[in-house]
Amino acid sequence: MTLDLAAVTAALTTVPALPEGDAAALARVVRDLADRQAIADLAVLYARAVDDHAIDALVAMYTPDGVFERRGVPATGAAEIRAAYVASFDTYRTMLHTPHPGVVQLHGDGTATGWSHGHAELATRSTLVLASYRYEDTYRRVGGRWLFARRSLGFSYAVPADQLAGSFGDELRMRWPRTEPEAADFPESVPTWDTYRS
Repeated sequence: MTLDLAAVTAALTTVPALPEGDAAALARVVRDLADRQAIADLAVLYARAVDDHAIDALVAMYTPDGVFERRGVPATGAAEIRAAYVASFDTYRTMLHTPHPGVVQLHGDGTATGWSHGHAELATRSTLVLASYRYEDTYRRVGGRWLFARRSLGFSYAVPADQLAGSFGDELRMRWPRTEPEAADFPESVPTWDTYRS
């Protein structure tokens, strides 16, 4: 997702004056706050569902045509989404995802976009993997409920715990057990990464 971070920051951190004497406008402000909180709750409940392996609750967090994308590989619809998560559950004996606060842009038409970061501890049968991830999300309100229309997952790093110190400054920070090191998804790939030098 290409992002004009300066423009988004200005839009999300500017608080307009509350409308005076306009009950409908004030109701829209309250609705926007409720929508943002529902989406924030969705992200936290998602992490709980992943860690608890609550597959039915997890799949139900997506729209019927929803997409879960992990490092550019999409799973579309309930059956594929379920299979993608079950494969992850079968890989990790214990998972602990710690989501960090994210941001949400409401579009006024029952859709929204947003992103969030987090950290995870993932125990395989042989090692503990530490990871830092970012979700780029598209949300849609369906029947009054906010759901993921698309959730795209990328990583800043994913490495065995005993390799974190030695690999954090390297671009090859994707070091899943029994795989060759790969480049991380961000931040080096972000269009602004080197622009401050120009």
